[in-house]
Amino acid sequence: MDRVDPKVSVVVPIYNVEKYIERCVRSLFGQTFKDVEYIFVDDCTKDGSVAILERLLGEYPSISATIIRKEKNEGLPQARKTGVENAKGEYILHVDSDDWVEPDMVEALYNKAISDGADMVCCNWVEEYDDHTKEITLTPKPYNEHYESLLAFEMPAYVWCRLVRRSLYDQDFTFPTNNMWEDYVITCQLMKRCKQVSFIPRSLYHYLRSNGKSICNSEDVKNILRQEINNIFFIYQSILSERDLKVKSPTLGRMLFAMGWHAVRRNLFKNFSNAEKRMLVDGITHQLPQRNLGFTIFKQIALRLHMQCFLWLPHKE
Repeated sequence: MDRVDPKVSVVVPIYNVEKYIERCVRSLFGQTFKDVEYIFVDDCTKDGSVAILERLLGEYPSISATIIRKEKNEGLPQARKTGVENAKGEYILHVDSDDWVEPDMVEALYNKAISDGADMVCCNWVEEYDDHTKEITLTPKPYNEHYESLLAFEMPAYVWCRLVRRSLYDQDFTFPTNNMWEDYVITCQLMKRCKQVSFIPRSLYHYLRSNGKSICNSEDVKNILRQEINNIFFIYQSILSERDLKVKSPTLGRMLFAMGWHAVRRNLFKNFSNAEKRMLVDGITHQLPQRNLGFTIFKQIALRLHMQCFLWLPHKE
Protein backbone atom coordinates (compact mmCIF):
# COMPACT_ATOMS: atom_id res chain seq x y z
CA MET A 1 0.00 0.00 0.00
CA ASP A 2 1.32 3.44 -0.93
CA ARG A 3 2.11 5.72 1.97
CA VAL A 4 -0.42 8.53 2.42
CA ASP A 5 1.18 11.97 2.62
CA PRO A 6 0.97 13.67 6.04
CA LYS A 7 -1.43 16.49 6.69
CA VAL A 8 1.28 18.77 8.14
CA SER A 9 5.04 19.10 7.66
CA VAL A 10 7.02 20.87 10.39
CA VAL A 11 10.36 22.29 9.19
CA VAL A 12 13.05 22.87 11.83
CA PRO A 13 16.48 24.27 10.80
CA ILE A 14 19.34 23.47 13.20
CA TYR A 15 22.43 25.56 13.88
CA ASN A 16 24.28 25.74 17.23
CA VAL A 17 21.28 25.19 19.52
CA GLU A 18 22.44 22.38 21.78
CA LYS A 19 21.27 24.34 24.85
CA TYR A 20 17.73 24.60 23.52
CA ILE A 21 16.94 21.86 21.01
CA GLU A 22 15.71 19.26 23.50
CA ARG A 23 12.98 21.56 24.78
CA CYS A 24 11.98 22.38 21.19
CA VAL A 25 11.90 18.76 20.03
CA ARG A 26 9.95 17.46 23.04
CA SER A 27 7.33 20.18 22.51
CA LEU A 28 6.97 19.03 18.89
CA PHE A 29 6.98 15.28 19.50
CA GLY A 30 4.35 15.75 22.22
CA GLN A 31 1.81 17.32 19.87
CA THR A 32 -1.80 16.20 20.21
CA PHE A 33 -2.03 16.11 16.40
CA LYS A 34 -0.25 13.01 15.13
CA ASP A 35 -0.47 13.14 11.32
CA VAL A 36 2.75 15.15 11.10
CA GLU A 37 6.17 14.70 9.52
CA TYR A 38 9.12 16.52 11.09
CA ILE A 39 11.94 17.68 8.82
CA PHE A 40 15.11 18.75 10.62
CA VAL A 41 17.69 20.55 8.48
CA ASP A 42 21.24 20.45 9.82
CA ASP A 43 22.80 23.67 8.50
CA CYS A 44 26.32 22.39 9.32
CA THR A 45 25.93 23.01 13.04
CA LYS A 46 29.22 23.16 14.94
CA ASP A 47 27.94 21.80 18.26
CA GLY A 48 26.16 18.70 19.56
CA SER A 49 22.65 19.67 18.45
CA VAL A 50 22.23 16.78 16.01
CA ALA A 51 23.51 14.22 18.53
CA ILE A 52 20.85 15.40 20.99
CA LEU A 53 18.21 15.18 18.28
CA GLU A 54 19.24 11.64 17.37
CA ARG A 55 19.00 10.59 21.02
CA LEU A 56 15.48 12.04 21.23
CA LEU A 57 14.42 10.26 18.05
CA GLY A 58 15.27 7.01 19.80
CA GLU A 59 12.84 7.91 22.59
CA TYR A 60 9.97 8.53 20.14
CA PRO A 61 10.07 5.58 17.69
CA SER A 62 6.58 6.27 16.34
CA ILE A 63 7.43 9.81 15.21
CA SER A 64 7.93 10.40 11.49
CA ALA A 65 11.12 12.46 11.34
CA THR A 66 13.92 13.08 8.84
CA ILE A 67 17.30 14.74 9.34
CA ILE A 68 18.69 16.43 6.24
CA ARG A 69 22.37 17.35 6.42
CA LYS A 70 23.42 20.24 4.21
CA GLU A 71 26.88 20.16 2.68
CA LYS A 72 27.63 23.76 3.63
CA ASN A 73 26.19 26.42 5.91
CA GLU A 74 23.86 28.70 3.96
CA GLY A 75 21.86 30.38 6.71
CA LEU A 76 18.30 30.20 8.00
CA PRO A 77 16.23 31.05 4.88
CA GLN A 78 18.08 28.54 2.70
CA ALA A 79 17.73 25.88 5.40
CA ARG A 80 13.99 26.54 5.39
CA LYS A 81 14.02 26.23 1.60
CA THR A 82 15.63 22.79 1.88
CA GLY A 83 12.93 21.74 4.35
CA VAL A 84 10.10 23.00 2.13
CA GLU A 85 11.53 21.24 -0.92
CA ASN A 86 11.42 17.94 0.98
CA ALA A 87 8.03 18.46 2.65
CA LYS A 88 5.05 16.33 1.63
CA GLY A 89 2.36 17.70 3.94
CA GLU A 90 -0.73 19.56 2.84
CA TYR A 91 0.34 22.40 5.15
CA ILE A 92 3.76 23.58 6.36
CA LEU A 93 4.75 25.03 9.73
CA HIS A 94 8.19 26.52 10.42
CA VAL A 95 9.67 26.26 13.92
CA ASP A 96 13.03 27.67 15.06
CA SER A 97 15.04 25.11 17.00
CA ASP A 98 15.62 27.35 20.03
CA ASP A 99 11.89 28.04 20.44
CA TRP A 100 9.05 25.77 21.61
CA VAL A 101 5.33 25.38 21.03
CA GLU A 102 2.13 24.59 22.92
CA PRO A 103 1.05 20.90 22.86
CA ASP A 104 -1.97 21.57 20.63
CA MET A 105 -0.46 24.15 18.30
CA VAL A 106 -0.51 21.98 15.17
CA GLU A 107 -3.98 20.62 15.93
CA ALA A 108 -5.47 24.08 16.53
CA LEU A 109 -3.95 25.62 13.41
CA TYR A 110 -4.79 22.68 11.14
CA ASN A 111 -8.40 22.37 12.32
CA LYS A 112 -8.89 26.10 11.76
CA ALA A 113 -7.39 25.83 8.27
CA ILE A 114 -9.77 22.99 7.35
CA SER A 115 -12.88 24.55 8.88
CA ASP A 116 -12.27 27.90 7.14
CA GLY A 117 -10.72 26.58 3.93
CA ALA A 118 -7.78 28.86 4.75
CA ASP A 119 -4.47 29.07 2.92
CA MET A 120 -2.84 30.54 6.03
CA VAL A 121 -3.72 30.46 9.72
CA CYS A 122 -2.00 32.86 12.13
CA CYS A 123 -1.71 32.76 15.92
CA ASN A 124 -0.35 34.90 18.76
CA TRP A 125 2.90 34.13 20.56
CA VAL A 126 4.87 34.75 23.75
CA GLU A 127 8.28 36.42 23.68
CA GLU A 128 10.50 34.73 26.25
CA TYR A 129 13.19 36.87 27.91
CA ASP A 130 15.61 35.95 30.71
CA ASP A 131 13.57 37.68 33.40
CA HIS A 132 10.09 38.16 31.94
CA THR A 133 7.66 37.20 29.19
CA LYS A 134 5.61 39.32 26.81
CA GLU A 135 2.51 38.17 24.97
CA ILE A 136 2.16 39.48 21.41
CA THR A 137 -1.35 39.67 19.98
CA LEU A 138 -2.10 39.99 16.29
CA THR A 139 -5.12 42.04 15.29
CA PRO A 140 -7.30 40.01 12.88
CA LYS A 141 -7.83 41.92 9.63
CA PRO A 142 -9.46 41.26 6.27
CA TYR A 143 -7.07 39.85 3.69
CA ASN A 144 -6.23 43.09 1.84
CA GLU A 145 -5.66 45.02 5.07
CA HIS A 146 -3.47 42.23 6.44
CA TYR A 147 -1.38 42.13 3.26
CA GLU A 148 -0.90 45.90 3.14
CA SER A 149 -0.08 46.01 6.87
CA LEU A 150 2.72 43.51 6.26
CA LEU A 151 4.09 45.47 3.32
CA ALA A 152 4.09 48.72 5.30
CA PHE A 153 5.78 47.14 8.38
CA GLU A 154 2.66 47.64 10.49
CA MET A 155 2.33 43.92 11.33
CA PRO A 156 5.04 41.37 12.26
CA ALA A 157 6.03 39.11 9.37
CA TYR A 158 7.33 36.10 11.32
CA VAL A 159 6.84 32.81 9.46
CA TRP A 160 6.68 30.58 12.56
CA CYS A 161 3.29 31.89 13.72
CA ARG A 162 1.66 30.84 10.42
CA LEU A 163 0.49 27.46 9.15
CA VAL A 164 0.61 27.72 5.35
CA ARG A 165 -0.74 25.61 2.51
CA ARG A 166 2.26 23.91 0.85
CA SER A 167 1.04 24.71 -2.68
CA LEU A 168 1.75 28.42 -2.02
CA TYR A 169 5.45 27.60 -2.25
CA ASP A 170 5.26 27.26 -6.01
CA GLN A 171 8.12 27.09 -8.50
CA ASP A 172 8.38 30.88 -8.68
CA PHE A 173 8.83 31.26 -4.92
CA THR A 174 12.07 32.96 -3.84
CA PHE A 175 13.89 32.29 -0.58
CA PRO A 176 16.42 35.02 0.29
CA THR A 177 20.09 34.19 0.65
CA ASN A 178 20.76 36.23 3.79
CA ASN A 179 19.35 36.30 7.31
CA MET A 180 18.17 39.90 7.59
CA TRP A 181 14.43 40.54 7.12
CA GLU A 182 14.15 37.10 5.55
CA ASP A 183 10.76 36.48 7.17
CA TYR A 184 9.46 39.64 5.52
CA VAL A 185 10.44 38.35 2.07
CA ILE A 186 8.92 34.91 2.68
CA THR A 187 5.67 36.00 4.37
CA CYS A 188 4.89 38.77 1.89
CA GLN A 189 5.21 36.32 -1.01
CA LEU A 190 2.97 33.82 0.78
CA MET A 191 0.36 36.47 1.58
CA LYS A 192 0.27 37.53 -2.05
CA ARG A 193 -0.72 33.98 -3.02
CA CYS A 194 -3.40 33.57 -0.32
CA LYS A 195 -7.13 33.70 -0.91
CA GLN A 196 -8.21 33.10 2.69
CA VAL A 197 -6.32 33.98 5.89
CA SER A 198 -7.63 33.02 9.34
CA PHE A 199 -6.59 33.83 12.91
CA ILE A 200 -6.60 31.98 16.23
CA PRO A 201 -6.65 34.33 19.25
CA ARG A 202 -4.30 32.16 21.33
CA SER A 203 -0.57 32.29 22.07
CA LEU A 204 0.63 28.95 20.71
CA TYR A 205 4.32 29.70 20.07
CA HIS A 206 7.15 30.64 22.45
CA TYR A 207 9.78 32.85 20.84
CA LEU A 208 13.10 32.91 22.70
CA ARG A 209 14.49 36.45 22.70
CA SER A 210 17.43 35.93 25.07
CA ASN A 211 19.40 33.67 22.72
CA GLY A 212 20.21 36.18 19.99
CA LYS A 213 18.59 33.66 17.61
CA SER A 214 21.51 31.27 17.19
CA ILE A 215 20.18 29.96 13.91
CA CYS A 216 21.52 33.14 12.31
CA ASN A 217 25.16 32.46 11.67
CA SER A 218 27.61 35.28 12.42
CA GLU A 219 27.16 38.09 9.90
CA ASP A 220 29.60 40.70 8.73
CA VAL A 221 28.21 43.76 10.52
CA LYS A 222 29.09 45.99 7.60
CA ASN A 223 26.65 44.10 5.38
CA ILE A 224 23.66 43.90 7.73
CA LEU A 225 21.95 47.12 6.67
CA ARG A 226 22.54 46.39 3.00
CA GLN A 227 20.98 42.95 3.40
CA GLU A 228 17.92 44.38 5.13
CA ILE A 229 17.37 47.01 2.47
CA ASN A 230 17.94 44.52 -0.36
CA ASN A 231 15.36 42.11 1.02
CA ILE A 232 12.80 44.88 1.42
CA PHE A 233 13.55 46.10 -2.10
CA PHE A 234 12.95 42.59 -3.46
CA ILE A 235 9.30 42.74 -2.38
CA TYR A 236 8.94 46.38 -3.46
CA GLN A 237 10.28 45.70 -6.96
CA SER A 238 8.24 42.51 -7.38
CA ILE A 239 5.06 44.46 -6.68
CA LEU A 240 5.99 47.15 -9.20
CA SER A 241 7.02 44.70 -11.91
CA GLU A 242 3.87 42.59 -11.62
CA ARG A 243 1.50 45.55 -11.23
CA ASP A 244 -0.14 43.87 -8.24
CA LEU A 245 -3.64 45.37 -8.14
CA LYS A 246 -4.10 44.24 -4.54
CA VAL A 247 -1.64 46.89 -3.35
CA LYS A 248 -2.60 50.55 -3.27
CA SER A 249 -0.12 53.26 -4.18
CA PRO A 250 -0.06 54.78 -0.66
CA THR A 251 1.17 51.42 0.65
CA LEU A 252 4.17 51.57 -1.69
CA GLY A 253 4.83 55.07 -0.43
CA ARG A 254 4.78 53.84 3.16
CA MET A 255 7.18 51.05 2.19
CA LEU A 256 9.69 53.58 0.85
CA PHE A 257 9.24 55.85 3.83
CA ALA A 258 9.73 52.94 6.22
CA MET A 259 12.88 51.88 4.38
CA GLY A 260 14.29 55.38 4.65
CA TRP A 261 13.45 55.70 8.32
CA HIS A 262 14.77 52.24 9.04
CA ALA A 263 18.07 53.11 7.38
CA VAL A 264 18.37 56.32 9.38
CA ARG A 265 17.64 54.89 12.81
CA ARG A 266 19.95 51.85 12.56
CA ASN A 267 23.15 52.39 14.49
CA LEU A 268 25.35 50.89 11.80
CA PHE A 269 26.27 53.91 9.69
CA LYS A 270 29.85 54.15 10.97
CA ASN A 271 30.58 50.99 8.98
CA PHE A 272 29.79 52.60 5.61
CA SER A 273 31.88 54.79 3.37
CA ASN A 274 30.33 57.87 1.76
CA ALA A 275 30.15 56.01 -1.55
CA GLU A 276 28.25 53.14 0.06
CA LYS A 277 25.88 55.53 1.81
CA ARG A 278 25.18 57.34 -1.45
CA MET A 279 24.40 54.03 -3.14
CA LEU A 280 21.82 53.16 -0.47
CA VAL A 281 20.25 56.62 -0.50
CA ASP A 282 19.93 56.65 -4.28
CA GLY A 283 18.44 53.16 -4.22
CA ILE A 284 15.75 54.15 -1.74
CA THR A 285 14.80 57.56 -3.09
CA HIS A 286 15.13 57.24 -6.88
CA GLN A 287 11.53 56.01 -7.24
CA LEU A 288 9.94 59.08 -5.69
CA PRO A 289 9.86 61.47 -8.68
CA GLN A 290 8.74 58.84 -11.21
CA ARG A 291 5.77 57.21 -9.52
CA ASN A 292 2.53 58.17 -7.85
CA LEU A 293 3.08 56.57 -4.47
CA GLY A 294 0.63 58.54 -2.38
CA PHE A 295 3.44 60.74 -1.01
CA THR A 296 2.63 64.31 -0.15
CA ILE A 297 5.38 66.81 -0.86
CA PHE A 298 5.98 67.03 2.88
CA LYS A 299 6.62 63.27 3.15
CA GLN A 300 9.02 63.44 0.22
CA ILE A 301 10.91 66.26 1.90
CA ALA A 302 10.93 64.41 5.23
CA LEU A 303 12.29 61.25 3.63
CA ARG A 304 15.01 63.13 1.79
CA LEU A 305 16.00 64.93 4.99
CA HIS A 306 16.21 61.58 6.78
CA MET A 307 18.44 60.24 4.05
CA GLN A 308 20.65 63.33 4.02
CA CYS A 309 21.20 62.83 7.75
CA PHE A 310 22.23 59.30 6.88
CA LEU A 311 24.85 60.69 4.49
CA TRP A 312 26.26 63.18 6.97
CA LEU A 313 26.93 60.69 9.73
CA PRO A 314 30.58 59.68 10.45
CA HIS A 315 31.92 56.95 8.22
CA LYS A 316 34.85 54.68 7.54
CA GLU A 317 36.85 54.84 4.34
